[in-house]
Amino acid sequence: MKTPTAHQDQPLISVVMPVYNAERYVADAIRSILEQTYPNFEFIIVDDGSTDGTIKIIREFAGKDSRVRLVYLTHGGGPRAANAGIALAQGEFIARMDADDIALPERFSVQLAWMQKTGVDICGCCVKMFGAEDSLIWFPETHEAIRHELLFRVGVMHPTVIMRADILKTYPYNEQTYHDDYELLTRLAPIYRIGNIQQMLLMRRCHPQQTNVVHHAKFLTERQQFRRPYFHKLFPQATADDYTAIELAAEKKPASNPGELALAGKWLTRLAQTPDNFLRKRMEGRWLATSQRSAHLGLACYRLYRQAMPEFGLATGKGAFKLWWMCALRVGSDSWMYKILASTKRFLSVNMCNQIKQRRETSELT
Repeated sequence: MKTPTAHQDQPLISVVMPVYNAERYVADAIRSILEQTYPNFEFIIVDDGSTDGTIKIIREFAGKDSRVRLVYLTHGGGPRAANAGIALAQGEFIARMDADDIALPERFSVQLAWMQKTGVDICGCCVKMFGAEDSLIWFPETHEAIRHELLFRVGVMHPTVIMRADILKTYPYNEQTYHDDYELLTRLAPIYRIGNIQQMLLMRRCHPQQTNVVHHAKFLTERQQFRRPYFHKLFPQATADDYTAIELAAEKKPASNPGELALAGKWLTRLAQTPDNFLRKRMEGRWLATSQRSAHLGLACYRLYRQAMPEFGLATGKGAFKLWWMCALRVGSDSWMYKILASTKRFLSVNMCNQIKQRRETSELT
């Protein structure tokens, strides 16, 4: 990444935030941007035809801070609104923001310094979820790890992104999609260097009106649609069977035969071959989960699991005994026993998280 060269009368960063009927949360989002420790930015807020009190709230902020620019559109969707804001951006960098999230005050200063240090073109960070969910969300740090993680989920949380403005002006959002952030990243990852700071710089609000909640089914369908060409772009020599093997882990499906399972293990170990230990653990966990879903194949499944494990380079093997007896009993993913085990695991996980949260809150009070 080249050294930033902002002129005195020109912002270095253009913050682009599409907004639609966000009166409950938008003030918090705007305030978190205006309180950034790095001050040299313009804040382009594109209203996508809101029908509630959103515009009134934005106007109040714009009247007090000249960095806020309000753009009005008829309702046409988030990608269209984002593209409209990007077209108006004057900065060398574009920072994305969502109208229901909260950026930490040091977000811009930390990200700019890290981009200059590492030379990445696109920079994200880790995220703290709050509201309906309370958790820290990890994202891979290195470019190679992010490229591999994109085969399974979004490898960069989009409202954390800062990237060179020329990238988004050259490669705008696809306005025909719902999962526009994933589609964009699958286009950019083979071309530009991406990185995630291993630091929490954004609080992601979880609520029932979020786009990914409202359009969850469309997100899953489009992720499948965009994953296949992305996989073959990363691995042009890969076959249709290779993609099917990746899809087993990505879509949480059971293998239909030992050969299919073995190929899935081969790909997961291949994708784990990066210096990022967190990614290795993630791929190892996907291998265990894929093997558990394929336990109906019997002890052949367990042997394949054990054969692949050393390739991850991790001395864990957690869950091996449970997998063995699942394979011995041929507990398939469609069996009542598997469903009971899965629901019990989810219950224990939620219960444990609640206990940890309660203990933390109690300790803070005392």
